[in-house]
Amino acid sequence: MTDPSAHRVLRESLGSYVLGHLSDQEADEVRAHLTGCPGCRAELAEILPAAAALSGAPRPLRAPATPPVDLADRIEARIRSEEHRQRSRSTVRTMALSALSAAAAAVIVVAGVELTRSEPEPAVPLETVDVVEAGAVRASAGLVAHTWGVEVKLTASGLQPGERYDVTVLGQDGTAFDAGAFVGTDGEVRCNLNAAVLRDRAAAFVVIDQEGEEVLRAEFPT
Repeated sequence: MTDPSAHRVLRESLGSYVLGHLSDQEADEVRAHLTGCPGCRAELAEILPAAAALSGAPRPLRAPATPPVDLADRIEARIRSEEHRQRSRSTVRTMALSALSAAAAAVIVVAGVELTRSEPEPAVPLETVDVVEAGAVRASAGLVAHTWGVEVKLTASGLQPGERYDVTVLGQDGTAFDAGAFVGTDGEVRCNLNAAVLRDRAAAFVVIDQEGEEVLRAEFPT
């Protein structure tokens, strides 16, 4: 086992060793010591990066002075200070990223609240029309004027279940515009029927059953 005082001297020589400032005999002693000392080998591995940075410095023209005995301790302290600084920067970066993530999550939550807080749709102007009913059929209807035509919103009951009913919108010149069809049920039927005629050119709508009989009619106000 290496004498403790000799071990300290060899350990303090590591800085000079990696910088090439030892004599051949001293360098051989350090190498021999490193062979059997894992602690000094580990310390040498920590010193090497700093020594590599110093290797580019111009060499003195005269023989180098004997390095301070605490050179290795100072190098070690510098290395550990740098490690501590890197850990501190990593911690600050992690905290900053966490704060940004939390802020982003808050923005997403707020955005989600704003999206779910949708504004009510504006009321569609609905023009009520009087419906002339036939037999047991009962109905009400309203009109919505669009830029592409007219929409008939029809509510009817008393229709024959399973029977087809065709709806036609009549123009003021008598032209018939197909507005679609629906099937009767036992209960109430609600339909949105569309015809490609503008409101100011539409005069009425009629509902025809499968036998060609008119079951509903409504004249549009002028």
